Amino acid sequence: MRALFTGFDSAWSVFNSGAICNLEWDGESLCLAGEPETASWTHALQRANAPRRAELQVWAIDQPLVVPNPQGCRAVERDLARALMAEFGCGAHSANAGMLAFAADAPIWKLRQVLYERGYRQDPMAVPGVSDGLYFFECYPHPALIGLFGLNGVLKYKANHRNLDDWRTLLQLLRSIADAEFSIANIRDVVTEDLPQTKQNEDKLDALISAYIAAYWWKFGAERSSMIGDMETGYIVTPHNAPMLAAFHRVFEGRMNLAGPTDPMPPQFVIEPDTAAGATLTPETTDIPRTDWIYFATPSRWSGTVTKDFVQRNQLIVRNIYNSAGIRIANISHLKPGDRLLLVHGGKGRPYRALYACAIGSAEAPVQHSRHRFDVFTCIDNSLEEELENGGYVRDSVVGRFTGLCITDVVDLRLSTIPIPRPAGNNTLRRWEEVFGPA
Repeated sequence: MRALFTGFDSAWSVFNSGAICNLEWDGESLCLAGEPETASWTHALQRANAPRRAELQVWAIDQPLVVPNPQGCRAVERDLARALMAEFGCGAHSANAGMLAFAADAPIWKLRQVLYERGYRQDPMAVPGVSDGLYFFECYPHPALIGLFGLNGVLKYKANHRNLDDWRTLLQLLRSIADAEFSIANIRDVVTEDLPQTKQNEDKLDALISAYIAAYWWKFGAERSSMIGDMETGYIVTPHNAPMLAAFHRVFEGRMNLAGPTDPMPPQFVIEPDTAAGATLTPETTDIPRTDWIYFATPSRWSGTVTKDFVQRNQLIVRNIYNSAGIRIANISHLKPGDRLLLVHGGKGRPYRALYACAIGSAEAPVQHSRHRFDVFTCIDNSLEEELENGGYVRDSVVGRFTGLCITDVVDLRLSTIPIPRPAGNNTLRRWEEVFGPA
């Protein structure tokens, strides 16, 4: 029997590339079928739609595949943190339909649709020991590494952590699979001792780990891995060790290793060919650059054109530091020179859309109130007060002046038509990851 285990790390991103890795089983041994590859959504869709290559084909996808909740987190993410956070420091990123990564036209649903159309089943419990068929399921590398290698905690190997020690540890652990009971014969040819810590390599290793999770689940099933959660509210398949398994039983109780496939694509998530995510949600067509922050501006009497002209002319975003109750606005103090910011405009029944991206600059005369100094905010010149009043803006309730966020390098994004989902809550200043998911 021949089997193909495909790992796909989507990076939870609509815009950025992830990676794909294939492991082949020839009836006797497991090996890499080439090096992991950087993969766009278009690439992933092409792979999913490719002719069948083996009797058994299994995809393990590092992104949630069942996301019924409109906001917050899924039950499986909440309970995973309850089970593993105290002992292992392992939680999970929240997934909800309010995030762009899981919006109705997100590419993950197009990938799911293509897999269904090609005959794949989302039925994790049918995979262990099976000799024929097409399957896919959700996985998560962080707890998988703890379970596979008996680690005491999460490895912070991501490129943005710049933790070279954990990166080198990851390389050593993966290379050790060459000598494991269920080995990957040629893994050391791809995972070299001096593999650089880059985002691209991180994605490729996540794809490799995902592929191995698929093979490991097939080989050992619930003896060494668990499917936690359920097919209605969300699930994750991960290898476990003894302490993890005990924690899973304590927290998940009966919501483990539940048999049965999910229903086919819900109607609201079926994407017609002319609006396929791979065709509409790409950097080339949306041109929305990744930023550190997203500011959700509500409508004023100014149009987007007048707003943009004011910003470019004065290198300022009109923004109060304190709200009308005299409370400092959330995240204001975290802004620093050099951060990138995306300003989006909408609300009151209208979708939020991008106006422009920019860099946050330093104020020549920073706003200072009481013990607090705001290095990226300035009091706007009195000569502009009438213009701002006519535009519907109000003075800061504590500072007593119009205040503005100093910016540079303004990029016009008004031609972008993609809606930007605003997370629940009143906070208008959000980190990129809160809106679009992790990189």
